[in-house]
Amino acid sequence: MKKLICLIIMAGVIAASLGTPVIAHAQPPWPSICQEGSLASHDPQYPNDQLILICIPPNWNGMLVMYAHGYMAEQFPLALPATELFLSDGTFVPELILSQGFAFATTSYHKNGYAVEQAQKDLNALINHFKTLVPPGSLQKVFLIGASEGGEIAVLMIEHFPDKYDGALAMCGPIGGASYQVQYMSDFRVLFDYFFPGVFSFGMADVPENAFLNWPTYTQMIAAALSSNREATAQLYNVSGAALDPADSASAISTAVSVLFYNIWGTNDLITTAGGIPYDNRSTIYIGSLNDALLNAGVERIQSDGRARAYLGRFYQPTGVLQRPLVTLHNTLDPVVPIKHELIYTNLAASTGSGSFLTAIPVPGYGHCNFTTQEILGAFSLLVQKVAAQVEP
Repeated sequence: MKKLICLIIMAGVIAASLGTPVIAHAQPPWPSICQEGSLASHDPQYPNDQLILICIPPNWNGMLVMYAHGYMAEQFPLALPATELFLSDGTFVPELILSQGFAFATTSYHKNGYAVEQAQKDLNALINHFKTLVPPGSLQKVFLIGASEGGEIAVLMIEHFPDKYDGALAMCGPIGGASYQVQYMSDFRVLFDYFFPGVFSFGMADVPENAFLNWPTYTQMIAAALSSNREATAQLYNVSGAALDPADSASAISTAVSVLFYNIWGTNDLITTAGGIPYDNRSTIYIGSLNDALLNAGVERIQSDGRARAYLGRFYQPTGVLQRPLVTLHNTLDPVVPIKHELIYTNLAASTGSGSFLTAIPVPGYGHCNFTTQEILGAFSLLVQKVAAQVEP
């Protein structure tokens, strides 16, 4: 019971900075008992070592909390996810975890950008390395927590490696599948170009390598375009279905900037990683504008590469097959990762007979990973209870 109470208390530490994509890191001093290091990638395409952090307190309770970080822009050097590990009140996550007797571990992965495949290998390697640092058999439970892209990674790990992970909390992740997420973001980009043709001088899939350097200018141009043509803005959101905050008209700008960020900063990396363009809208029929015929005749059409589509299927299209508890947390008006991901995954889990292992918690409101500490506490507490009650598969 004491361990269960400690686990529930620990839930409060997961309310890290989980919102907009991180494009740079501050590196705070880690607690003195933490050890930074690196592990070889053994990946000829991306040979950089993963950076790791492992913290084991003197009063270790045999439990390990691992954190899978969210999307990191490919243009920046590898770094431990320091910024994501601060709570909104300034609390530093590793310190709070350690104070409750838990060990803590995280990794940069050995690749930035779209890194689902690389994260799978790196998280498993990190667990294996952790076991070499503690007495044999002393590691009792491993909890994996991921946010945004890390949420998708958490689902992959709990589905494929139930022997390594006892439970997972996936927050605001594209758990309905990478293909659906890429379709959503790319559709938004081609629709934006149709309604606001003067902002970008290049298409959805042919982003110049140095376009990210102009991101501050693009954000100003996006805001100016949306503000100057309210009718086109309304059509953009009516057709795309992207979420808005009903209480804040400025969310039209924040949503657009958040979604288009990934196109400007991440398209080239995604194409390289997947081995081609994974997006295809040749047969997509867009509806909801003032003139759908003109829209469908004028919108940019893109052909995908079969290799890239297959890659996103492997990294990752969830199966819905669960042997360990999974709890998910998602804002109902998430502009970056639509709430529909939760419905897709819930249906998958039900179709495979795994519904009893899944608890999906919708959080009313606008924002990407916009959760309170109390909401995350409830989600993690439920995960702990389900793990404690589970019979070994």
